[in-house]
Amino acid sequence: MEPDPFLQSLPAGVEVPLALQQLHSNTGHYAGRCDIVEGRGWLIRLALHLGRFPRSANDIPVQVRIDRDDDTWQWVRDFDGHTTRSLLTFDHGADCVRERLGWLTLWLEPEVEAEHLLIHIRGLSILGLRCPAFLLPRSSTVEWQSETGDFCFDVSAKMPGLGVFIRYRGWLKPVHVQMDPD
Repeated sequence: MEPDPFLQSLPAGVEVPLALQQLHSNTGHYAGRCDIVEGRGWLIRLALHLGRFPRSANDIPVQVRIDRDDDTWQWVRDFDGHTTRSLLTFDHGADCVRERLGWLTLWLEPEVEAEHLLIHIRGLSILGLRCPAFLLPRSSTVEWQSETGDFCFDVSAKMPGLGVFIRYRGWLKPVHVQMDPD
């Protein structure tokens, strides 16, 4: 079976830390904690609402359930009772990850640098309308493995001229992982 779209997007032979490889290769349930900072302003709030993103919070429980249906991966994130669902596929035409979050669709390009997975935004559509390149959010998203083996994340995006769109950061540990057969 193919790994999730993030690993499919990477060049063959790229080394990924074990915690990242496990989360991006298998279905399962993960739990941890995170902090969330949402951007300000009515345009950002509207976009956050359309993407069904959570509100600002400090040190809250977070759970992620990863399921798979053929070549579509579903990530259900539970931020202390607020659910954000996304569908991830590998977009063969764009050669990157396509993530659908509510009414938003993102095209994402991962790269590995110094044992960290960096995720860049290559495209965005809102309600099916493509966002011009100069308005694309700038991502500083990174995933890595902590010294204790936890999966760590810092998901961050800023809107040109508007500032922070959203940032959530924290860690996850496997609760139950279903190893997908190779």
